[in-house]
Amino acid sequence: MHTLRRGLLAGVLASLVLTMFDFVTNGAPGNGLPPVLRWFGITVADPAISHWAGFFLLVVLGAVWGLIFGALQRDKLISAGRALLTGMVLGVLWWLIFELVLTNILNHASSPFSLSFGRFLSSFPLDVLFGVLLGAIFIQWHARQACAAADPGIVPSQGRNDGMETLECLMRSFWILLR
Repeated sequence: MHTLRRGLLAGVLASLVLTMFDFVTNGAPGNGLPPVLRWFGITVADPAISHWAGFFLLVVLGAVWGLIFGALQRDKLISAGRALLTGMVLGVLWWLIFELVLTNILNHASSPFSLSFGRFLSSFPLDVLFGVLLGAIFIQWHARQACAAADPGIVPSQGRNDGMETLECLMRSFWILLR
C-alpha cells in the first residue's frame, strides 16, 4: 500500500514537471497541453478550457503511471538503479503509447509508427525525463522510509528539524542504497 501511495505521489509530481515543460516548449505558452486531449479524441473549442483540461488530464495520466510504477516495485527495498531504469522504461512506454501510437491513429496517419525526426526530438526526451523523474522521486521517498526503519531516532520530528538530522538521515539512506 505504501509503494502505491509513493508511486501515486511520484507520478503526480513528475507529471507536473512534464506539464511545465509542455507549457513552455511548444511555441506560445500552453500550446503543448491541448494535444494531450487529442490523444483520446477529445476536442474543446475554447482554448483556455482546452489548456486547463489538457493540464488536468496529463496530471491524471501521470498519477496512473505512478500507480503502475508503485505496483511494479512490490513493497521491497529497491536500488536506485532499478528505480531509475524502471522509470526510464515507463517513460519510453509513455512515449510509445501516447506520443507515437495514439497520436498517429487519431491523426489518421498511414502507419501507427510514422514519425518525423523533429517530432521525435520534441517528445522523446521529455517523456524519458518524466520516467526518470518518476523513479528518482520514488527512490527518494523509499530511501526516507529505509532511513526511518534503520534508525527511527534520527528521522526529523514534526516540530524539530535543525538540518543536521535531515543531513544525517539522507547520508544514512544513501549508504543503505549503495549496499
